[in-house]
Amino acid sequence: MRYNELTPYGGVIMALCFVLSLSAGIALIPIFRFYKTGLYKPHIGDRLRGDDSSPRFGGALMMIGIAAGCIGGAAVLSKSGGIDSAAAKRLTAALAYIILCFAAGFLQDYVKQKLNRPAGLKEALIFIFLWGISLLFLVGLRLISGVTGEILLPFRLGFLSLGAFYYPVTGLVMTICIYAFSIHDTFGGEEKYCCEGLMGVTVLLISLFFASVAGGEGSMLGYITAGAAAGLLIWSFYPAKIYFGESGQLLCGAAVCAMCIISDKELLLIFLPVSAIIDMLGAILRYAHYIRTKKVLLLGGSIHAHLKQKGIEDIKIIIISLPFTIAGIAAGGMYFIYSSNILSGR
Repeated sequence: MRYNELTPYGGVIMALCFVLSLSAGIALIPIFRFYKTGLYKPHIGDRLRGDDSSPRFGGALMMIGIAAGCIGGAAVLSKSGGIDSAAAKRLTAALAYIILCFAAGFLQDYVKQKLNRPAGLKEALIFIFLWGISLLFLVGLRLISGVTGEILLPFRLGFLSLGAFYYPVTGLVMTICIYAFSIHDTFGGEEKYCCEGLMGVTVLLISLFFASVAGGEGSMLGYITAGAAAGLLIWSFYPAKIYFGESGQLLCGAAVCAMCIISDKELLLIFLPVSAIIDMLGAILRYAHYIRTKKVLLLGGSIHAHLKQKGIEDIKIIIISLPFTIAGIAAGGMYFIYSSNILSGR
């Protein structure tokens, strides 16, 4: 199925994912608020004011939209309505990967909020799990349609062949990318460090980028993720009625990783989510500075958390982050054009 034939279907599925993600909030937000406060109130409340009862688990809203969208998208890609084409199978593999990442984050949210254990599960276990399922996702794509283990380098530097090391190395980069999105939303899952709407805007723009310039399953997953992210974004803008939580953080990071991988553009993992990576580098710099001097470099755990602690409004932090996100997307667009030219002449 050619890209220009896919676009109308993608638009319809994106709208469906938006409606599902948005409407899921009406039913789920009171339930998740009950987990946090012990009180069940079906009325979500006045969105013009905060009442400190906003729960985690926002990823559940997105997951509903993404799951439904991927089922419909796989049917479209397979033409006959069954999952019998490589593109549909790759999209289904991406869905399985996203679900597993979401499950790890949901469990972490449940332990922290419902079981009242702020430390949650050990981060080392979460990291190893994410690395492991990233590796399995790559191996699964190898079995479905073959993976060369070659990465196209920019500036006509040719292809970097990693051979068998492609799987653990790329899986590790995917895991680090997921953690970058986690820090981009909050640091350590603490709600006071959350910039409401920041990660939603970043993921929405990146997803629309893939929907516009990628082909096949990469474009379809872009439409799906954009719709689901937009639905959750309505609820997560200030004052947030539900936070992305670690379920949403890991889900969003996994979705961006999946879009890069199934589009055969692994290098985009490094520079496309540049705003999230900058936040992660700020957290690393803060930690290294504290270890060396025993002094705090940033007021918060990341750059956006530092700005928030300085009293800058969330919407202004989003605007400050936008040029970096747009720059990463522009670089991604140039890489897509460069890749098409190289591969067509190969």
